[in-house]
Amino acid sequence: MTPTSALALGMLPAMTTTTTTTTDPAAVAGAAIGGILSLVIALLITGFALRGMFKKAGEPGWAAFVPLYNIIVLLRISGLSPWLVLLAFIPVLQIVLAVLLAINVAKVFGKGAGTAVLIFFFAVIMYFVLSYGSARYLGREAARYPLGQAPQQGPGAAGSYKADQYQS
Repeated sequence: MTPTSALALGMLPAMTTTTTTTTDPAAVAGAAIGGILSLVIALLITGFALRGMFKKAGEPGWAAFVPLYNIIVLLRISGLSPWLVLLAFIPVLQIVLAVLLAINVAKVFGKGAGTAVLIFFFAVIMYFVLSYGSARYLGREAARYPLGQAPQQGPGAAGSYKADQYQS
């Protein structure tokens, strides 16, 4: 029996069947509204997490709520070049940026390698801890020292911090 005769007898399904799907406009609208609402909530949570860090560093708190500008300010307070924000648009290099940022944020707040790892994996939670915990911002110069070895003086601390005070 040939495939053509089997098709004619109804033994094989026809290959030319078309199916049409209809999309419910209410479902599309609901998904769009849900996506936008989720984005706004994520931006607000991240903004409140960064706001305290920015205030400790002497930056304006409103900058934490502006999506791309908050990354630029975070790079600046962590002692990195603001031009590194361009790495955020290159897929594999985003990970490199996240590692650099985690390490330098831990350094400028006087924390060690464990905090840097936690910042990398749980950034928003750790930003809340650094923002509203007892961590002090030590200044951009603290990024030059190894993790956890920056001098524990900074804005608001007793004594004055000079950029070249501790040479090794």
